[in-house]
Amino acid sequence: MAKNNSIILKIVAGLVVLAVLYFGGNAVFNNNTSETGPIKIGYIGPLTGPSAVLGMDAVKAVEIAVSEANAKGGIDGRQIELLIEDDQYLTKNTVSAYDKLVHTDKVKILLVASYGGMFAVKDRALRDDVLIINPLDCNKDVADADKNILCLATETESIGRVLAGQMLDEGRETAGIMYSTKDTFMALVADSFKKAFEAKGGKVLVESFNYEDDDFRTQILKLKEMEVFVLLGHDEVGLIMKQVGTLGMDKPFFTTGTITSPVAQELAGGNEEDTVFAFWEADAKNQKAKEFNDKFTKLVGRGPILSLTTHPAYDVVKILTDVVLPKTKSTDADKVKAELLKVVNYEGVTGKVTFSKEGLAPIQEKAFRLMGGVPVKI
Repeated sequence: MAKNNSIILKIVAGLVVLAVLYFGGNAVFNNNTSETGPIKIGYIGPLTGPSAVLGMDAVKAVEIAVSEANAKGGIDGRQIELLIEDDQYLTKNTVSAYDKLVHTDKVKILLVASYGGMFAVKDRALRDDVLIINPLDCNKDVADADKNILCLATETESIGRVLAGQMLDEGRETAGIMYSTKDTFMALVADSFKKAFEAKGGKVLVESFNYEDDDFRTQILKLKEMEVFVLLGHDEVGLIMKQVGTLGMDKPFFTTGTITSPVAQELAGGNEEDTVFAFWEADAKNQKAKEFNDKFTKLVGRGPILSLTTHPAYDVVKILTDVVLPKTKSTDADKVKAELLKVVNYEGVTGKVTFSKEGLAPIQEKAFRLMGGVPVKI
């Protein structure tokens, strides 16, 4: 009997040890202190439709950065897996893409390039322990480190200020604004322009349009007395320019960097020449930017159409793979965010990158003129 009791006690002790090992092991994994398998990074942005110029080259830039990391062995032997979703710059699609990447694919680090869509998933990011980095737009409303949102991109309001400043430098006194209601981004730029222009005595009239419209003559005619047209949209801006010309108006155009889109220029039918627009390009002395441009051209067969979409996206992934993830050895949002907020003067293709405590790493746009279909700095 004593012998049987001894055997039973050994069996029970063995089961206890196994239980501790099993549940304890699972607790370690669930707490995200030990991870295996590929490191997943997601990208959500417009790859098709009239806003495609904002995402199609950015994805290529991200792919280059991921390939470079994997060619070096990844992070401690773990490869980077890039998952891409096209939201066409539509908020409802951004939300669907977020749900898929986060809840189905289990992605914890996301690059989100659509302005309205990013705000739509902002509160979810904290709840889901997901870190979102915006590589297209950056301002104090976008960045919110407390809610797991950071940005490395051109400053949103700088577009409006740059356009207003250039108009004032040229002695313009009146402006007619037409902006897309696709999401809140263009309305914000319109407001930024209006404040800066009116503060110096300028007069502004404002009209909005739906990005799916193809007849803009009503809005154009309402603004016909204005000296300049400020057009804030995506590829459809080209069609507006063409219709202004068809109506017999000889008006200067001021717009955003999306006028560099081949589709927008084709729609404009030649009316886009001499357009002034807000734009960003890398410093000519930045050797890393030159090397990136060579890599991009080799991969795509041409240079980036809109460098303010490609260069920040590339830098975001390079900072993650070269600096942050080797330290965290984890995709835990709090850990990754903490390391990103420590980044100071990182030498990237956008220049020296430093994140503020709020999570901002803004880049300033400048005034350019479209000449022969290419940007020329003013």
